[in-house]
Amino acid sequence: MSTSSIPATLRMTPRDYQAFDALFELSSRIGATAAGGLHRLTASAEDQQVRDAFCTWLTRQGFDVKIDEIGNIFGLITLRPGAPWLLCGSHLDSQPLGGRFDGAYGVTAAAATLVSLARQLREQNEPAQYNLAVVNWTNEEGARFQPSLIGSSFFTGAVTLDEALACTDADGFTLDAALQAIGYRGTALPPLPLRAYLELHVEQGPHLEQQRKQIGVVTETWAALKWQVTFRGEQNHTGPALMSRRRDALLAAAQTIVAVRAEADRHGEVLHTSVGRLATTPNSPNVVTSEATVWIEFRSADEALLHQLRASFSQQMQSIALATATDVSLDRAQFRPRQQLDSLLAQRALHLAERIGLSAIPLRSVAGHDAISLSYHCPSALLFVPSVGGLSHNEREFTATEDLHRGLDLLMALLSDLLLEETA
Repeated sequence: MSTSSIPATLRMTPRDYQAFDALFELSSRIGATAAGGLHRLTASAEDQQVRDAFCTWLTRQGFDVKIDEIGNIFGLITLRPGAPWLLCGSHLDSQPLGGRFDGAYGVTAAAATLVSLARQLREQNEPAQYNLAVVNWTNEEGARFQPSLIGSSFFTGAVTLDEALACTDADGFTLDAALQAIGYRGTALPPLPLRAYLELHVEQGPHLEQQRKQIGVVTETWAALKWQVTFRGEQNHTGPALMSRRRDALLAAAQTIVAVRAEADRHGEVLHTSVGRLATTPNSPNVVTSEATVWIEFRSADEALLHQLRASFSQQMQSIALATATDVSLDRAQFRPRQQLDSLLAQRALHLAERIGLSAIPLRSVAGHDAISLSYHCPSALLFVPSVGGLSHNEREFTATEDLHRGLDLLMALLSDLLLEETA
């Protein structure tokens, strides 16, 4: 594979940056929190509002807008009928009280870059080898509906439509019903053969800022083990009930939370752990908890360590249940293996970053992204820009405008290089 000679004028212009800034600001206003963040859960009223605004913007810019059966939004620009597609994007849903950059940056950056690229190709009468598409993936975050990455997993065939639509939120509302309620339960689309998938994202970590680099090119991802575990005890009065007779499910959950953190402390930085969610029944201050559910995560680049933990920590939870006179069940388990992203695309991105004057380094991604789903389906690239303080999934999440624009510059260079490459 040889990279093409990119015409000097195929660059983002001040007009393009302004278009991106305006679209990103539009996204940032929908579901905005008082502290400057974003609260826009999948298939919520806010999600409907941003989807509507995004589809309107795409239509005005000349995209052909399609909605698939799981609510993924595709904006298509046909440059070479019958040719494969270069797909770019991310997600517009957020965490509860989350940041406005996570996901939304990748969608708005892709849309603005594709508009610029298509315009310049028409102006210069440049022949394109591929077509262009932007995507907003449904339920990347997994905040309202579990698991995460539902939209991209359905697109790649990793989950069936029935499995995806049957996912429920904390109130028992299915994703199927939620999408229908906001008008984004679309229809089956014709196959979209892909040359590559490219995703711009904020790093959500400290490495680029600490190393004073402008771009991170992800070469591989950490593996992840995710569990939903429920302890069941006996509801009772917190006053007269004898301490020795209590079957307190919340006590079992609390001991589990401490044990999860202890694993990270024991193994060091090679293992990240968390319990990010806890649900209790009946959730009253003067009632012994009868049922407590915890959502556990173990993440590591060492898959063998995660497999070891799967066995040892299962035994530890059984011991906790025995000590607290409770019963324990594993309600849901997901293992996401370590994944290598396309090495040729990664090297191409690093080369192009240097060529256009950006400092770039290869990185591992600890967090999950839609690019992971796509990497099993087609050559995929995941490009990071710095996160101030490494902070993410937080209302104070922030990336400087000039860093956002640098990401657009590299996306434009990589798209141009692919779009004008010589094919066999």
